[in-house]
Amino acid sequence: MAVDTSHSRGEEEREEEEDLWSAILNDVATSSARNRQHVTKTLLVLGDVSSGKSTLVDKLCHLAKSYPIGGKFPLSGCSLEYRFIDVEDEETEDLIDRMGVWILDGVVWHSQLLSFVLKREVLSHTLVMIVVDMSQPWTIMESLERWAQVVKKHISSLMIPPKQMKDMEEKLVKQFQSYTDPEDTSISSSSVDDGVALPLGETTLTCNLGVPLVVVCCKSDAVTDLEKNHSYKDEHLDFIQQHIRKFCLSYGAALVYTSTKEERNLSLLHKYLLHRAYGFPFKDPAWVVDKDAIFVPSGWDNEKKIGILYEHMKQLDPNAPFESIIVPPKPVQPESETGEELAEEDQIFLMAQQAHIAKSPKPTASPAGVKPTTPTSASKQASTKEKAVPTAGETVLANFFNNLLNKRQPGSSRPMRSSARAEAAAELEKMKS
Repeated sequence: MAVDTSHSRGEEEREEEEDLWSAILNDVATSSARNRQHVTKTLLVLGDVSSGKSTLVDKLCHLAKSYPIGGKFPLSGCSLEYRFIDVEDEETEDLIDRMGVWILDGVVWHSQLLSFVLKREVLSHTLVMIVVDMSQPWTIMESLERWAQVVKKHISSLMIPPKQMKDMEEKLVKQFQSYTDPEDTSISSSSVDDGVALPLGETTLTCNLGVPLVVVCCKSDAVTDLEKNHSYKDEHLDFIQQHIRKFCLSYGAALVYTSTKEERNLSLLHKYLLHRAYGFPFKDPAWVVDKDAIFVPSGWDNEKKIGILYEHMKQLDPNAPFESIIVPPKPVQPESETGEELAEEDQIFLMAQQAHIAKSPKPTASPAGVKPTTPTSASKQASTKEKAVPTAGETVLANFFNNLLNKRQPGSSRPMRSSARAEAAAELEKMKS
């Protein structure tokens, strides 16, 4: 009996074609599901003028190989700048998102522009980064408090429904409590899976903004300059660190010391931002040993760990106000290029002379019939009694004035004017006296 091989071959080809289409559809579905997991995120960067925030963001963009058309980002100095960081899938290295980065100018008045960035519908997908300048540590705490209040005030103005705001705050608390130290083996994975979370400390997340916050201390390489030129010691650096960490603890924020000059902690910051924004795995532990490379992830710190810094403070009070210990240096008066001293103001000079005259003793009254003697009159009397013999120079001057008196103007038979003759005669009399 003959077998219809053409029919069986057609069925096999049809099945292979169906399997191919099924595989393609599965790949598309998997890719779509992966893309749906990553909603576009936003990074808002705040900080004072010249704190280094624009340079830091440019470095992060170059680490992610995020280059705009033309290969260069626009120049800094705008009231509200925009960058982007390419986000790739760790397994397939496919581009899954471009995290928008907004940089607000360092003037608080420009915070009105936050209405274009921090909107109600995107607030839950926003990450805030506050940048401070380590080369001017006396401005750090004031800057942190100022920009944190700017964010808090703007979020309050959005009139977010209470339920949505509560969910955002609870999500931040859960993230803080669920943090596990990669180097801490005492916490088992089963306790984390069971949902057992440690209670928060009294000073932890007391200022819950509902959005993740990262504090970055730029220019950490300036620590060497502070020690050399401003007489900073380890106690001062520990004092600064514990104040910043207390601030971060109250807001549930992470802390990173970076240096764009020495390429320090830039890759770590890039990975941590993607971890907080997209939930990517992050296995770098906290690091508080090096004074210029501090890294404290959100959820790791507590009051007990901060208290370890107190043991090294022998001459500084850790509870002292920040501005009473970390003070700005005194301004140096500029020296003139020629080395000459600057004259004081006329009014100051006259007031000093007036005060000197007021302190001088008043002249006493002379007896009746006796003419008071002054230094000038005494010198005149002495010169009258002891008349000096004219010197050769005086003789020459006397002859000059005699000739001048008898000289007539050239080309004229008129004598000199009477005023000129009188002046010459007066000078001659002075010389003879």
